Amino acid sequence: MRFLIAFVALLGYASASALLSPLVYGVNHGDAQAAAIDATVAAQDHARAFGESQARAAEAAVQFNAEAARQVAETQRDLHENAYWGTLAANQNAVAAAQSHAAAASGVAAARAGYAAAAAPYVAAPYGIAAPYGIAAAYGVHGIAAPYNLGYHGW
Repeated sequence: MRFLIAFVALLGYASASALLSPLVYGVNHGDAQAAAIDATVAAQDHARAFGESQARAAEAAVQFNAEAARQVAETQRDLHENAYWGTLAANQNAVAAAQSHAAAASGVAAARAGYAAAAAPYVAAPYGIAAPYGIAAAYGVHGIAAPYNLGYHGW
């Protein structure tokens, strides 16, 4: 047991002397100056690394924002271009449809005019009596019986 107490006392003295010896004997001036220089250099290196990392992060953010703005502008340009060409195609389709309808109406009118011209010698209005047989004249259709106030009138 005495040995254990002596061992603990010796161990305590050794550790205390390691901690207290710089205070008792003093620190060498050159060692203190070297430690201060090392600490200053380490702090400057740390500050420089921090500043460089901040600069890299800011540059990356600027590049990211520039790329995002370019993509948005390109997307908007594509949308506007598609809208322009779509509107132009729709307008051209509407004009073509109107021209097609006008041509169809013109064709129908020409066909009806042709039918009417072809049928005119054979039809006497309003009863559909054929003129070559002389029957329409008796009803005043051609104006022969007009003095007698016979025939068809529009009133």
